[in-house]
Amino acid sequence: MLAPAYRLINPQANRSFVCKDGPFDLTTRWHYHPEVELIFFTEGRANGVIGDAFTEFEAGELVLLGANFPHVLQANAAFAEQFPDVRPAGTILQFTEDFLGKEFLQRPETSSVRQLLDAARRGLRFRAAAVAQAAPDLHAMPGLSDTRRLLALLQVLVTLSETDEYDFLTPQDYRFDHSRDEGRMRRVNQFVYEHFRDRITIAEVAAVASMTEAAFCRYFKTRTLKHFTRFLNEVRVAYACKMLQKPDCTVTDAAFESGFNSLSYFNRQFKNTMRMSPQSYRKRQHSLRGGQTLAKEATHFSV
Repeated sequence: MLAPAYRLINPQANRSFVCKDGPFDLTTRWHYHPEVELIFFTEGRANGVIGDAFTEFEAGELVLLGANFPHVLQANAAFAEQFPDVRPAGTILQFTEDFLGKEFLQRPETSSVRQLLDAARRGLRFRAAAVAQAAPDLHAMPGLSDTRRLLALLQVLVTLSETDEYDFLTPQDYRFDHSRDEGRMRRVNQFVYEHFRDRITIAEVAAVASMTEAAFCRYFKTRTLKHFTRFLNEVRVAYACKMLQKPDCTVTDAAFESGFNSLSYFNRQFKNTMRMSPQSYRKRQHSLRGGQTLAKEATHFSV
């Protein structure tokens, strides 16, 4: 099997964690990322390559995967043939272990949650009794306001941390060494997050990775499944989304403040990422002010 790709997770606009609800993307490659991932299957059936294990998941199942845990969901051929119009779907939550601050999991009150996330480094598949306890919050979460969604996530983690109704997905001696990529990718990410509003060249970021330009481009594409320029544009669009939520911010302001030096190029990249124009995004955000914000599909990182 090929080595898993390092995947860059773009948190949603103005949020500390990702909450996605709908059909699963079954075309991605085997990958890993620093975020913990909670997958709640609500429809259909899919195959999974989880660590070194091959398994099958169906509606009603709940899986927790720890940070940097290799995984991928794939189509189940038998199910797809029998139900060609049904796509496997559910809710996916992705968050870093310190998404509420580096001290949060160090507090005595959160020790059970810390132990849960440690156990998840082998992959956890919860049994029916545990799923039944967490399911109401998971079903409700996509439709909640930001604050209530955060509280629901905490409630789910507490609920799961208080049960032993789960099975490990990998053997006790399973190990995946991600250290080769971790330091290099962390340096690249940090450089981009600190300088995305400036002009960034491939030569500069290649130097950060201690590689030649050609080698870096091949490396980044192989490890993240996207070109560096696409990643940089997604980061800039994400920041523009945050800017456009401000009442006094114009589209032009957002474009140049987020690092684009061409308004027409910004408009194209924004539409490619958000599937709507920046003008439409700004209008909808302002129309929803006082209620829930859009941003369900907005890519963003915390500044």
